[in-house]
This record gives sequence, structure tokens and C-alpha cells, in this order.
Amino acid sequence: RMSFCKAIKGVIIAACFSLYGGTVFAGGHGEANAFGFTLVVPAEEVDRVERLLASHKEFMNNTHSVTGDDEARLNSYSVIKAPEMVQFGDPSKGMTGKMIYILSEHYETPTGLAKHLAAGSKWTDIGEMQELMYKYGVAVVMGEKVSSMNR
Repeated sequence: RMSFCKAIKGVIIAACFSLYGGTVFAGGHGEANAFGFTLVVPAEEVDRVERLLASHKEFMNNTHSVTGDDEARLNSYSVIKAPEMVQFGDPSKGMTGKMIYILSEHYETPTGLAKHLAAGSKWTDIGEMQELMYKYGVAVVMGEKVSSMNR
């Protein structure tokens, strides 16, 4: 199982580098400068996911700057958590017992995202994060920030 995870890690890293290195979106809009994913996690895995997200936040604090070099600057990082509804938009139907996590990162330039991917490949928990993304991910995207509103 561990060799499978390492193989998957290699494939993901290679795919990420090929994406940031010249991805042109439909209509020629530009290169990726943002990354995000959504996980829908069963209750029995919530503690594991939260431990991993805390480790990721520590990694981000130790390896990224929100004030430094414009080329590599992280403009925003957030994780949102909410219970999954049985029927979206109707909380009266109750919750499924699963938790939804949405992680979003936006960099000043595609170079910042590229540097993140390079640093991320060395993060000690990258294998476990990728395992959870494959197991519980409903969306994983690398793209271009469309809009934002900051303080």
C-alpha cells in the first residue's frame, strides 16, 4: 500500500508541475495561481482530517509569506468547515453526519503556486493528505482566481 501511495504522490506532483508550467485555460485566460479542494468526510475520520489540516497550516506558516516577495507571495489561505446537509438548502431535513472541508489558497502569481507545489512535495504529511484527497475529495482544482474581496 505504501508503494502505491508513493506512486500516486509522484503522479500528482508531476501533474501539478505540468499544470502550473504553462496551463492555458479555455479562451487563453492565463496560468494557474490558485489551488483548492473540497472534502466530504465521514464522522469517524474528522479527527484525522483536522489533525492533518492543522499540520498543513503549520507547514504553510513555516514555508510561505503573506508579505514578502511579490512573485511568491501567498495572498490568501483559508479552510472552511460545515456539516453536510441531507438536502442542500433545507437544514430541516437534518445532517448526514459527514463534515465538509473547503481549503483555498491564492498566490500573487503562478510562480507562487509553483513554489508552493515544490515545497509541498517535501512536506512530511503530503502522502496522507493526498490519500485523503483521493478518498474524500469531491473537487480538487488548480486554476486562476476570478475575484476576491479583502480587508
